[in-house]
Amino acid sequence: MELIKKPMRARELTAIIFMVIGLKGGDTTPALFADNAQNALWISPIISTIVILPPFLTLMHLLKKYKTKNLVELLKHLLGTKFGTFIGLLLFFGGFFTMATDMRNVVEELNYLYFPNAPTSFIYITFLLIILFVANKGFETIGSLAWAVIPIVVLTIVSVLFVDLQDTVWQRLFPLFGSGADVVIKDGISLSSVFLEFFLLTIAYQAFHDTRQFHIGIYIGGSLSILLIVSFYIIYTLIFDYNSINGIAYLYQESTESVPLGHFFTNISTLFMVGWLFSNFLRFAIFLYLICWLYGALFQIKRFEGLLLPISFLAMVISLIPTNFIVNELIVRKTGLHWISPVYLCFPFILLVSSMWRERRRQ
Repeated sequence: MELIKKPMRARELTAIIFMVIGLKGGDTTPALFADNAQNALWISPIISTIVILPPFLTLMHLLKKYKTKNLVELLKHLLGTKFGTFIGLLLFFGGFFTMATDMRNVVEELNYLYFPNAPTSFIYITFLLIILFVANKGFETIGSLAWAVIPIVVLTIVSVLFVDLQDTVWQRLFPLFGSGADVVIKDGISLSSVFLEFFLLTIAYQAFHDTRQFHIGIYIGGSLSILLIVSFYIIYTLIFDYNSINGIAYLYQESTESVPLGHFFTNISTLFMVGWLFSNFLRFAIFLYLICWLYGALFQIKRFEGLLLPISFLAMVISLIPTNFIVNELIVRKTGLHWISPVYLCFPFILLVSSMWRERRRQ
């Protein structure tokens, strides 16, 4: 593994988490939750967070215990090289699949809302070239860039929330559990891998000034991101009624378009496009870098940056297989998350059992 030249700090990690997880408040993830839960879509991410908390805290406990190791080193140390590599590959494929389907959704969103006359392939390749350019700068530069642009992103988010609040109706919060509490709970559990980036980020555990910085950054960034996501989803619930919310693909853009700001700005969504677009460039540059880092660590490829181009190209080709956005989001992505969730929820406990067994053998 190639060493990071300059250790990172908690603030860069907070900004990175805000980009890769917090921005799920403005992508197509709310449509995924709303498909079954309808106006209770804001409860599902809370349940997902509660579900992933025990395995994630277990992983953090083990990383703290074996403080000289990152995610892959921990897998190989506790499970052996072969089984550790196998589990690592499952994590890699889960992350790769999620990145591919999410990237297709963002490109479709761009194509449909802002560049309807441009070919999807042209937008996709342009999008890919930009995230490759950013990812090639390295994790430290990406972290600094995320920290530098975070004020613009926060300003955009606050502006959107302020605009959206003008058209809210509190009564739309009811029925509180939408189509049923059982449906909301089931969705929250089965789609919990929608936050798998929390686990992937532990590959960077050794890239920080000290491991305490990593712990501070991931807890602050994680808490703020979940708070932001739930806030956005509540706003969507208050803007769109019970019967229509599960039929809207791009809730973020629709919510800004539905509220005119004075007589001059009747379509203010365009004003927020720049911040949204730039955030997504950074988001997928980080995601791609983490995926390549994980793969490089599994197979001891020191200069894993060479994987950025082939892995991103492969992700583009695979993600274009579904015929349209609906198939990609509600069938491919949803089914994939159902399969990925058990892997991410179980592997920290397998590591914990192995760690306890090793300790018992030493005694």
